[in-house]
Amino acid sequence: MQLLDFAEVQYINLETFKKDGTKVTTPVWVAQQNNTLVVTTGKNAGKVKRIRNNGKAVIYTTNQSGSKRLSEELEVKGSILIDEELKTEAVNILKKKYGMMAKMMLKGPNENRSIIVLEEKGV
Repeated sequence: MQLLDFAEVQYINLETFKKDGTKVTTPVWVAQQNNTLVVTTGKNAGKVKRIRNNGKAVIYTTNQSGSKRLSEELEVKGSILIDEELKTEAVNILKKKYGMMAKMMLKGPNENRSIIVLEEKGV
């Protein structure tokens, strides 16, 4: 699978890695922003810290609870989006894709929100 093959799925598992190499798996919403994928989370979430530390991540399609692997995995590079305009654009893309549920969950200012950008490994 390639990165943008994940753009239309409902949920992916995002695996991030602690400093000791231990993986932490979290089911998340995902959407395409340009040639990348974006995920939203709280700015103090553990996955934000882990992405900042090394950027290594693995994704695969999953169900809502994250309990089933529904595709092959793909190693990706993660980073935290800093640009406020692009951050707002990413939130709007997620709201459009996920509809009313996203509008309810993603309301309010972006100051307490982080956007994780996922790119092809090696980019």
